[in-house]
Amino acid sequence: MDPRIQDFPSPGPGADSARPQVVERVARVLAAVSCQGAAGAQLKQLALDTGIARPTVHRLLGELAAVGYVQQRPDRRWTLGPALFALGLSAPTPIRDLQAVRRIAQSLADDCGDVVYVALRRLDGVHYLLRCEGSYPIRTHLVAAGDTKPLTAGYAGLALLATLDEAEQRQHIQRMALDAPSDWVEHNRWAVERTIREKLAEVAHRGWCAGPNVVMPGVAGMAAPVPSRSRRPYMALSISAVEQRLHPERVAALAPCLLAAAHAIGTFID
Repeated sequence: MDPRIQDFPSPGPGADSARPQVVERVARVLAAVSCQGAAGAQLKQLALDTGIARPTVHRLLGELAAVGYVQQRPDRRWTLGPALFALGLSAPTPIRDLQAVRRIAQSLADDCGDVVYVALRRLDGVHYLLRCEGSYPIRTHLVAAGDTKPLTAGYAGLALLATLDEAEQRQHIQRMALDAPSDWVEHNRWAVERTIREKLAEVAHRGWCAGPNVVMPGVAGMAAPVPSRSRRPYMALSISAVEQRLHPERVAALAPCLLAAAHAIGTFID
């Protein structure tokens, strides 16, 4: 069974043990489908991941599809359905104290002097929730608070992309979308793809990534996923600066500050 799908409470002592735990099974199936993301989930794999018999999974998927909570693609893989989006709009925000998150991000910006972003994963992209500016007079102005960008277009997006399954990572890299000038992208596409893979490996290995000219010429950045209580991070913290500002020695000095701020923000989200 996939360990990301195990965290559901068992029935209490007074529960009827003979009664099928339908809600728990539905939750496991939805979680398993969600874990596969845009790649989609196969019926056989869902049965393995949930520990639920294949015929039962098939029946539950049919019932969930009838109300729009899952959908089956032409390749017979299952993904979450659009009805869950509408349902999610009524859910409370996972950020318990936005002002506290803002204070942490601004403190990091004050310490490093550069631009700090707090970003949220949204569908197949990343939404920039906060932008906090430091005192250094030369700043990058590529992204504003409220913008939504592809996961491959910025350091925060790469930090979140690194938390996804390999199949999803490959899909995003294959359809790589950047905000860089088209002529630069055309001449550097293969190098950018290689560098993006290196940054994903950095996040997996040490919890953060950094470097210049990764997704935009003349721009450097570093980013880390924000830990959460969910099965995978959905928020990232990043620093953006002109290329000369984030040389290797300064990156090494800032990395502990970045990670500490990311963990501090994690205490204010679910």
